Amino acid sequence: MLVNVVVPVLGHTYMTNLSIDGTKLAENKCIVKPWSNENFPEVDATKDTMRCRSASTTLNGEFCTVAAGSTISVHMHESGPDDRPISESHRGPVLAYMALADTNGEGEVWFKIFEDGYDSSSNVWGVDTFIKNNGKIDLVIPADIAPGNYLVRSEIIALHEGNRVYGADKDSGAQFYPSCALITVTGTGTATPKMYAIPGIYDKNDPGVLYDLWDDKPYVIPGPPVYVAGKAPAAAKVPPVQSQPTSSVQEPTPTPTPGLPKSKPCVRKRSNGRRNKVHARRIKAHQEM
Repeated sequence: MLVNVVVPVLGHTYMTNLSIDGTKLAENKCIVKPWSNENFPEVDATKDTMRCRSASTTLNGEFCTVAAGSTISVHMHESGPDDRPISESHRGPVLAYMALADTNGEGEVWFKIFEDGYDSSSNVWGVDTFIKNNGKIDLVIPADIAPGNYLVRSEIIALHEGNRVYGADKDSGAQFYPSCALITVTGTGTATPKMYAIPGIYDKNDPGVLYDLWDDKPYVIPGPPVYVAGKAPAAAKVPPVQSQPTSSVQEPTPTPTPGLPKSKPCVRKRSNGRRNKVHARRIKAHQEM
């Protein structure tokens, strides 16, 4: 006798709850209904489901009231609020965006309010902090934005398959886990942050999307800069340049990205001989200028 058994997708995540003024609301309250496989990721950054992973084309529902300048928390878990946040292998950045709800998230209407990428000094990713906080992400609602109804989009980008571009094989590419809450912002603000389109903020070849967790290179968080209340958006981010010291100026050498646990592939090391030869050639070139 054959029996159909529904097995949940392991290691994934979606928004289960919202906290306002320190109070955790009921499960799914003021949250856009996700698609049927609620914790299954989006892998194609060009799809409309990149907005909220919702099966509905209309992103609406009940709105919860939040004061501009206050902090809310979104809670994301694998399969319900009592489950783990996400698999520890799904390392990558954590981000959040907002958009006016009457736009339905369509067009250049999104602005980033939060990002947590990679700290090479401690080998800690945003997802590591997210797991440590039991799936809670604290978000400050910008104090100067205009009152109204908004979508709040939290997102995790898991990079455990991100060393291969999306489409290279059936499992390749970064995995995106966006979810949306619905809030009514109160206040007297009038600011209009620079806005961007989702889909459109990421490309499958972006260095923060096509990224090898075990490679020895800096990590650049993808997407636009974070909007900070009272300040113009920051300049677009570019990858840090690894500098070598010259005969006249001593510059710090960036710390290589440490590897993951020992069970993972080792970080590739550059040979001292090659680095010394490059260094000698740069000193000679500088002296001949």
